Amino acid sequence: MEAVEAVLEQLRVLDAKPDTPMSIFDIGVPLMKAGHSQEMLVNALFYLESKKTIELLPGNRLRLITPL
Repeated sequence: MEAVEAVLEQLRVLDAKPDTPMSIFDIGVPLMKAGHSQEMLVNALFYLESKKTIELLPGNRLRLITPL
């Protein structure tokens, strides 16, 4: 679950707010530079969506559902 924690931490760094859409690239690019694979990050995003923490949106965007 290291990638899940990394995604959540990046959302905190970006000061993500519920119901404010943001680009997935704002999360993925820094985390891939930090050594996470695209597959790990996609799985983390799907996991967070299944837990109703985020909502994946069209256009490579996401929205935080619950505050961090």
